[in-house]
Amino acid sequence: MRHLTVDRIDGIYAICEDKERKMFAIPKGELPANLREGDKIDIDNEGVVSVNGKATEASRANVRRKEDELFEN
Repeated sequence: MRHLTVDRIDGIYAICEDKERKMFAIPKGELPANLREGDKIDIDNEGVVSVNGKATEASRANVRRKEDELFEN
C-alpha cells in the first residue's frame, strides 16, 4: 500500500507527495470527489484510492498545535 499526502490541487490534477518527498500528479477523476489539500490518501495494491480520515485528522491536529505554539506570543 502506498501512502500519499495531497499537497495541492492544480487544475485537473492533485499533486501528491510520498514519505520520500517524491511528487506525483494524479488526475482528480481517479480520486475521491471530496478530496482536499492536506488529505492523507492510501492507494492499495489494486490501485483503489481512499482518503485516510484518521491520518488526515491527526495531521491537521498536529498543524493546529504547532500554529498555536508559534503564534501564542
